Amino acid sequence: MNFEEMLNSREGAAIHREKMPIGEFYKKQVDGKYINVVELFPALTDSIVFCEALKADQVWTQRHHDKQQLHFDLHGDSNGLCEMEIESGVYQTLAGALNQNPALVAESNYVDTVFDALVTYLSKMHGESIWQLCLAPQNILVRKGSNMPLLLTHGSFYQSMADPNDLYGDYKDFMAPEVMARGTVDGRSDVYTLGRLIEFLYAQGSMPLEYKAVVKKATAENPDHRYKTLDEMKRARDSRRNAKRSVIMLAAALAITLIAVLVYIDLIPDTPDFEYVEPVQQTAASDSLSDPFDQELELLMQGDTIALTDEDRLYMQKAEEIFRKRYAEEADRILSEIYDNDRMNASEKKFTAGSKEMVEKLINLQATMGSEAGLTESQASRIGQEIVDKITLEKQRNLTRNGYIRPEED
Repeated sequence: MNFEEMLNSREGAAIHREKMPIGEFYKKQVDGKYINVVELFPALTDSIVFCEALKADQVWTQRHHDKQQLHFDLHGDSNGLCEMEIESGVYQTLAGALNQNPALVAESNYVDTVFDALVTYLSKMHGESIWQLCLAPQNILVRKGSNMPLLLTHGSFYQSMADPNDLYGDYKDFMAPEVMARGTVDGRSDVYTLGRLIEFLYAQGSMPLEYKAVVKKATAENPDHRYKTLDEMKRARDSRRNAKRSVIMLAAALAITLIAVLVYIDLIPDTPDFEYVEPVQQTAASDSLSDPFDQELELLMQGDTIALTDEDRLYMQKAEEIFRKRYAEEADRILSEIYDNDRMNASEKKFTAGSKEMVEKLINLQATMGSEAGLTESQASRIGQEIVDKITLEKQRNLTRNGYIRPEED
């Protein structure tokens, strides 16, 4: 056999095959170069419904040029469709990439990158009522080097097939129950399959806290108990992550803050006794403000019916405690600027202006610190008012302005 005959004998030979729901993906040599192809399963191509669905999928795909979308041409023979030729590039399935390099998931921000990329593109697809339905790692391609998720076909085109098992039988674990039951599908079906994909990616490691609760809700059997959209799912992940970061940062700063407070208190000179004129009594804060914060009641008032876990309650309690300590320190500093001897001896106009400025500072500080701690506006406002009322009463009792008397103790 000469060299030319040897090349011809290798023409069309498969290099490495990877199974996908619709066929086997591999590279083959044609006219001296390698191309990416999916050899369609004969059991599927024997179905006219599948073939027409695949053609409709191709037409839709050709109109979209997002970086997460791959394009393909269909090839056939006398027996009908038999092969898909994928656009030029070096690809492999996500399953193949993870099999070759299991540590890929542990790389910095890799799961976040996959999650965010899929949410962005799938949300755009949903705007045209196109659903992916199956995000099994065997149904996602990645470009070698970047490992970014790429989609080839889209599940909603194949819903008219008589039995979903013909296409997704080996990937049931990634499919929403309503898809396999030929029920009504929508964005919540993709919320489910994305949750299953994240669960798969962390199967060999510890799933971060911000993903645990999100995946649990996303993969609920009942679609009504899932996130309504992928964007809502992403916002939930981001909210939990921001709250987690705030708690970590606040906890780290707490020791330094406590030391600073102790030094500050130690440097404050003793105040001499003077006669005081009793100021106008302020209405005491409502007893309800000192009640322990009920996280589940607050969430129910906001319309969230998901019960909190013990881990969530502990987490939110810690966030509230840190917010109280930080806000109390800053509120004490701001209120000290008003309730001191020099400011109280100033003119009424200057005192009033300073009081308004103090209120604005307290409100802005309350909103900022509340957001950093992951509290809602109502939580931050409730706790902030309690702290301000308490500090204000203490300042009035300790006021050293000449001509005033100390207010009576309760």
